[in-house]
Amino acid sequence: MGAERKLGPVLLSGLIIGPVLGSGIILLPPLVYRIAGDQAIIAWTVTMGLSFLFAYLFGQLTIRYPGDAGMATAVENAFGRPIKHLAAQFLIAAVLVGPVAVMLTAAEYLSVWLAGDRGYSMMIAFFLLGICFTILLWPLAWVSRVSLLLSSLAAGTLVVGSLAAIPYFRSGSLWQTPFHLPDFGYGLLLLFWALVGWEMIGNYSLEVRDLRRTIPRAIAYSAVVVTLVSLAVAAATQWIDPARVPEAGTHSLRLALVLTPLFGRATMTAITLLTTGLCISTYLLAVGSASRLIASLADEGALPQWMSKRSRHRTPVGGLTFLTVIHLTVLTFTALGWLHLERLVSIADAFFLCNALLGIVAAFRLFRQKQMKTVAVLLGSGFVIILAFSSWWVLLMIAAMGGNQLYRSRAERLKQQTMERS
Repeated sequence: MGAERKLGPVLLSGLIIGPVLGSGIILLPPLVYRIAGDQAIIAWTVTMGLSFLFAYLFGQLTIRYPGDAGMATAVENAFGRPIKHLAAQFLIAAVLVGPVAVMLTAAEYLSVWLAGDRGYSMMIAFFLLGICFTILLWPLAWVSRVSLLLSSLAAGTLVVGSLAAIPYFRSGSLWQTPFHLPDFGYGLLLLFWALVGWEMIGNYSLEVRDLRRTIPRAIAYSAVVVTLVSLAVAAATQWIDPARVPEAGTHSLRLALVLTPLFGRATMTAITLLTTGLCISTYLLAVGSASRLIASLADEGALPQWMSKRSRHRTPVGGLTFLTVIHLTVLTFTALGWLHLERLVSIADAFFLCNALLGIVAAFRLFRQKQMKTVAVLLGSGFVIILAFSSWWVLLMIAAMGGNQLYRSRAERLKQQTMERS
């Protein structure tokens, strides 16, 4: 692939920003404000600081250990091939179901906006899957441009909307609720979800121009944008005064109150398009990342050979087709009532966390700098606590997968020792 077709920092940022913001930028600000009160903005500030560290950690892993397998390559260098396969299984398991939940979220907003109820959600979700599959077949530079456009529109809308809401902030002190440590801690814990996404950068490392320059710049651009958007929306969400906003009574969403001064009666249209854009961006990054991982594993012989098939643009057609078929199947089961959105989200979240956690543990082992190890311990502790809130059967599944790979790792090590002795 020619250098002109590879990604620079701006296009790589286009892949990152939307998914890192994700639907969390819609859901988390009002939720954390409800829990932590006016200290929510402090929790957001702390989280954004951790986000910089998290992004830097995985950026450095990507530079040191590039490859389509992404972060799993670093895990292999730290713990061996069986644990690499475990990390890969976690990411693939998450992407088997998580993107379906993302598409359903967008489809529900679109159905309510277009038809007044959720009756057309499934039909719209199938349509969105088809659109995303088609986009992902394009060269990565074009996929990045689509994601950059969606991310830029979403980020710009949220920042401008938050600034337009300033005249409608409540009067008097902006710090009216007392500090309560347990509530602040729980709010901070919820915000750890805002860190997930950075760990998938590595799967695009072979399609990046000048890795050592592009990765740090893309991370810096993305982290600054994500921080500005997150803090602007969080501040506007907690300080907006519903009594001062025209037509406030027509909206139940707190974000709708924030955007009403800018969009007026078109607010729900704006939120629907905003959510859809962020969900599509998230789908493109997650599925593009996992399909490259699948192709890499197929090249090693760990998966069927047909999954390694790539187009002349290096698009991992085999992995992409496999994931799309699974997504259509999961969506069909959901339409039949055999699966539910909440269950899909809980499964995907747990596996995404496990994948990120293995990357953090690998970073702790591979980096010698004390400050990097400290960051890894801090992030890893938060992720472990969040993981503890997962369903027991999901944790059991994770334990079984981990136990299987640990057994294989030990068997491989014993086999190697036997060969060395002989």
